[in-house]
Amino acid sequence: MNDLQIALLLVGGGGIAAMIAYNWWQDYRLRKQATERFGDNREDPLLRTEHPNRSAGRAEPGFATDTLTHWPESASQLDQTDTGDSQPDVALDNTLQQGVEKRLFADFIIRFDEPKDANTWKPLVDGLDQVNRKRIIYSASAQAGVDGMDVLWFKAMPFSGTALALRASLQIANRKGPLSSIEFSEVLAKLRRFAEEHNADIEFPEMKEVVSRAETIDMAAAALDTLLGLHCLLPESVPENLEAERLTEAGWVQKGHQWILQDGQGQLASMVVHKAPGKKLLSFNIDVPNAHDPVKALGDIVTVCHSLNSEFGAPLMDDSGRTLSTQAIEGIYQQLIERVRNLTDSGFPPGSPAARTLFS
Repeated sequence: MNDLQIALLLVGGGGIAAMIAYNWWQDYRLRKQATERFGDNREDPLLRTEHPNRSAGRAEPGFATDTLTHWPESASQLDQTDTGDSQPDVALDNTLQQGVEKRLFADFIIRFDEPKDANTWKPLVDGLDQVNRKRIIYSASAQAGVDGMDVLWFKAMPFSGTALALRASLQIANRKGPLSSIEFSEVLAKLRRFAEEHNADIEFPEMKEVVSRAETIDMAAAALDTLLGLHCLLPESVPENLEAERLTEAGWVQKGHQWILQDGQGQLASMVVHKAPGKKLLSFNIDVPNAHDPVKALGDIVTVCHSLNSEFGAPLMDDSGRTLSTQAIEGIYQQLIERVRNLTDSGFPPGSPAARTLFS
């Protein structure tokens, strides 16, 4: 036997040994996974001698009932979904996540290879809820939602049952500025680490595209953002209880050091009292994008200030300390109406969820 034959025998023998070792390892790994999922049962079911429970009803083959077999087209159809009384249903036990404004968020989607409960992602949600005051909204779904499939997303915390997908929606712009590449990378690194720890896949958008979109939105928001400030100069001789009485009669409510004007739809304006020797300055503020009716808020401020002026001699002034005439107030009205129209035309009506998100 020459050297070539010996070498071939060694190579062949080594290959066979490697195949045997690989097959053994594969068998061991699959058995281990089966044991983890279904428990350790070494009994051969074909040799089982005891009789099954004959009192149990016959069960037809089907899909697992811990998720919806037929997903409703909208949230309004959830109460029409028949899932049975004995089985918990993710769609009935959890709160739907309200639609996230796609223009203002970038989605990172983590898909698990096995169903996970809320304890899996709770540390992530608690430790990564924002970056530079830009919110991260977490949603969970009982379906993986691959290949563009639409699924129902529920609030990730609290969440009852199990999910196959977790979505982290990162806000890309607010009054702190646009999302930066550093902020994007920070969030992505933490989400990647989480996915690796749970043997999950992660899907995320292109960083350059998201950052560019964030900068564009921030520039548009800067041109639309408006904080309107008006001031009423009240003599120091006016008693505080009388001042508070007049504000309360006009619908203002004191909360801490601020006075708030609101209605059934939310806050309209705020006011802070600044004291100085011999006078008090009532500083009113309208956060135009966040007030659902800025024009009404302006009207209420002008009304209460005119009332205070008539009773106590408290003129209405602008931020520069100039007393506002009737003509000047009318000009402010027209500018405010134009700004409200611009916000609405841009898709961010004052007081809307989108506006409150962008101008947070």
